[in-house]
Amino acid sequence: MPPPGSVCVVVPTYNEKENVAPLVESLERAGIPGLSLLIVDDGSPDGTAEEVKRLSESRPWIELLQRARKMGIGSAYQDGFKAAIRSLGPDVLVEMDADLQHPASALPGLVRAIDDGAAVSIASRYIPGGGISGWGRLRRIVSRAANAYARTMLGLKTKDSTSGYRAFSKAAAETVANAELPAKGFEFQVATLHLLKGEWKIVEVPFTFTERAAGKSKLGLADVAKFFVAVLRMAL
Repeated sequence: MPPPGSVCVVVPTYNEKENVAPLVESLERAGIPGLSLLIVDDGSPDGTAEEVKRLSESRPWIELLQRARKMGIGSAYQDGFKAAIRSLGPDVLVEMDADLQHPASALPGLVRAIDDGAAVSIASRYIPGGGISGWGRLRRIVSRAANAYARTMLGLKTKDSTSGYRAFSKAAAETVANAELPAKGFEFQVATLHLLKGEWKIVEVPFTFTERAAGKSKLGLADVAKFFVAVLRMAL
């Protein structure tokens, strides 16, 4: 059992074999006491799960949850949170991508915000000190539009509601894990804030988002369209 004050990073994967080892190494460099990593793999055909098992042989703080098929990033986080709380008992749970676009160097700041009393801390690209590196103009416009849309339709106060890099207190993570959310894809990030707004303290911590160096982005035009429709349904 991890020590009190422990942190569990939950990472959904699908065909991320080449990124798993660099991700693990970056988390080791972050120097977070009591850190554990739970990989939720959705049946990756590239051998991601096997690579996780290999790395865990010398690192007992790495856990693997295998699912038979792709079921959406939202359900991966919900299943991951449930498994982490049940078996590891962390005080802080973190959402993080496997594509190395979420720097582990920002992790201490996210955890510190939870320790200081926040229920959710979001790594934000759109507050002073935050930023984006490597994106073209169109992608920046789409991201800005998605965030403005979410704020307007759902009454959110956060500047970066679509950020997938965030930390939760155990209580907030349990609430998210057990909720019947109308979103299982990338719109899950906005749905969680819509669920928690008002009753929970949500803060933003600046970070710089960089384009992925390896692998292929999972976000396509269909996902963007689904996001806007999902937010509209949440608002109705």
